[in-house]
Amino acid sequence: MKCSKCGNELPENAKFCTKCGQKVEVVSEQTTQEIQQEPQVNTEPIPQEQTKFNYNAPITSGETAMGGTGNTDDYSSGGVIPGPGKVIGGTFKSFFRSIGSAFKDPKRLIPAIVLAVIWLTLNILQACGINPVPTQILSFLTFANGGMSGGLFGAIGGIIGKGLFVGAICSIIRVITTKNKTGKRSLAESLKGSLGFTLDALGAYILGAGVAVFLFLLISGGATRMACLGGLATSYLAGRSALTNGFLTRLLTSFISKGKTKPSPVPQGIVKGLAAGFALSSLLGLININLILIILGSVLINAGIVLMILQLTGVIKIGKEEKAK
Repeated sequence: MKCSKCGNELPENAKFCTKCGQKVEVVSEQTTQEIQQEPQVNTEPIPQEQTKFNYNAPITSGETAMGGTGNTDDYSSGGVIPGPGKVIGGTFKSFFRSIGSAFKDPKRLIPAIVLAVIWLTLNILQACGINPVPTQILSFLTFANGGMSGGLFGAIGGIIGKGLFVGAICSIIRVITTKNKTGKRSLAESLKGSLGFTLDALGAYILGAGVAVFLFLLISGGATRMACLGGLATSYLAGRSALTNGFLTRLLTSFISKGKTKPSPVPQGIVKGLAAGFALSSLLGLININLILIILGSVLINAGIVLMILQLTGVIKIGKEEKAK
């Protein structure tokens, strides 16, 4: 079987293409030959207004933990966006499938195992009072001290941060080592797609950035300078979720646009704001003055909420007039 849109090889009885997310249709032998001879791959960025809500996470998105299987469950029959329960259930099924496939291919576990060994070694050295400059630098680069400060909440945040850090490293390695380079975006396109925003989702973007600042404080446990790499890793994952319609984007969409056929721009605006907020927090974290981040996060959250209310009530119509033109 081949995808009718991009010509990608598909397993038998597949419902969606694991490369582009296209719903599988019966393709005649003649059409298949044409696809083989002249594969039509759209490498242009998809305009915001033409983006379709898709539950298929491409393999190259790095969303699934360490596996290579995307979510192929058909939740979008009839084009209606389902509720959070179906999104979470489908993602868990995909997650456990990915873990199973990871154990069948142990090479995918290498980055996580290497990081775990580095963290354990560094923490033992520091506990023994051995903390020279090379150890400090390696601790900074690997987010080894995540969860080592800030009490209970700091420990919880550090554990979450470490998990996100591992996920980001695995995703980056997977994207770099993937053999299929077709349709890959340039760095500028990727940054624009993951950090840029549309005017009709400006309030959501600002709100997401403000939330990210406080989440960064939680992950860092108050030691913001040592958590900069963890914040950048989280920014990367949020950006990937916005760019590839990942789990977080789909989950927010299921809450906000449940039962509709066209998703609201708000969820993607929030996720892109999270990516920008984590990146900004990581840079400001080098100053290591938490009060600056607290003030910044509070201002952004309040400004985002107010702007969202004004946009939803029609008092401010930025973005809508552009679409009309």
